[in-house]
Amino acid sequence: MTAASTGTGHTGSVPDRRPARAPWRGVLVVLEVLIAYALVGVVAGLVWEAVWTPPDQVVQQHQVYAVDYESLRRMFTGTGLYVIVAFAASALTSLAVSLLARRRELVVLVAVALGSGLAAGVMREVGISRGPADPTTLAASSADGAHLPGALVVSGFSPYAVWPMISLLVLAVVFFAWPRSAAPGTRALGQGDPAEESMPEGSHG
Repeated sequence: MTAASTGTGHTGSVPDRRPARAPWRGVLVVLEVLIAYALVGVVAGLVWEAVWTPPDQVVQQHQVYAVDYESLRRMFTGTGLYVIVAFAASALTSLAVSLLARRRELVVLVAVALGSGLAAGVMREVGISRGPADPTTLAASSADGAHLPGALVVSGFSPYAVWPMISLLVLAVVFFAWPRSAAPGTRALGQGDPAEESMPEGSHG
């Protein structure tokens, strides 16, 4: 009887008994993250519009003008509030996603990058659709002296970048603060199989 058959001369490598990951699971993770970001984008859009106060504008010769300094200031608060709400929403969403999908870092990275961009657009569309109509359009058919609320707008492109920037930043912090090797059921790089380590010294060739 040979040493290999009795197990006293163990020379082969321990087979990897971890189950193979199905490719469709990665696609499912991406879809779940996209749906989560889209839903959060809807909620963020509703919050953005709710906390914003429209400026009061007056019509003169079919043009709209701010009635006072406070009204003029409110014309620019929409962008600032968008950034604040987007910052909080993207940070919380990315934190939840990164903690719930710890074993698929690369898939989650792609999903968060796509989902955060989706959420930025969804938040904008929901907030603007809930806000007042464009006063410049209404002024064309309004009499002089009529008061119209200003529209909810975002100035420039940079506010939309808050979603992906904060999401990826939070994702990176979580991945570095709690690497995959520290997660339950995972082994650090270079760590042997626990079953192999527990074998008696005489069983190794």
